[in-house]
Amino acid sequence: MSTSTAQDQTSSDDITKAIREASATPQMKAIVLEIDSPGGYPVAGQEIESALKLVKNPTVALIRAEGDSAAYMAATGADTIFASEFSDIGDIGTTESYTDQSQQDISNGITFNQLSVGEYKDMFNTDKPLNSAERTLIMSQLQVAYQDFVGIVAENRHMSTSSVLALANGAGVPGQQALQEALIDRLGTIDDVRTFLTQKLGTPAVICGIDTD
Repeated sequence: MSTSTAQDQTSSDDITKAIREASATPQMKAIVLEIDSPGGYPVAGQEIESALKLVKNPTVALIRAEGDSAAYMAATGADTIFASEFSDIGDIGTTESYTDQSQQDISNGITFNQLSVGEYKDMFNTDKPLNSAERTLIMSQLQVAYQDFVGIVAENRHMSTSSVLALANGAGVPGQQALQEALIDRLGTIDDVRTFLTQKLGTPAVICGIDTD
């Protein structure tokens, strides 16, 4: 048996809780996590990735349309990653981009009055442009997060750091290319996952929430 924790939209708290509960249920022989997400905050991705790695039974991540950025980070915690040849996968990178509307404010006669304590407190205020010190600080923080992301992928996918860095340009790739680049393990759908687990467990796999509706 296995369990799917995928919903239309859910939080990392809900997913990690479901993983822990499934892992503690003796009848559950494997865990299937369906992923369809462009990503989000790295903390959420790492929480799910870490929760999957703690599971003793087999774990499978099934990427549907998207498994990008933090969502891909989460997927790497699984023992095996499935995806469609049409899936968009990877998008390994970090960003803190935002809209600067300071010139529009000036055109509209709006004045930004900065009243804050702490040199970087208003760093992401859209009514002011970034200064050089702020830009340098942000880029250094992004670089640290980027290296951590690359390190997680390299460790979980058993790849060299240089191999991951060669792919970590912030762009997603289709499933077939992701398979060739070792970002995923197999192409397939939920039916293929069921067949895979049946063979791996030596007993017919029933996926809760899909086979038991």
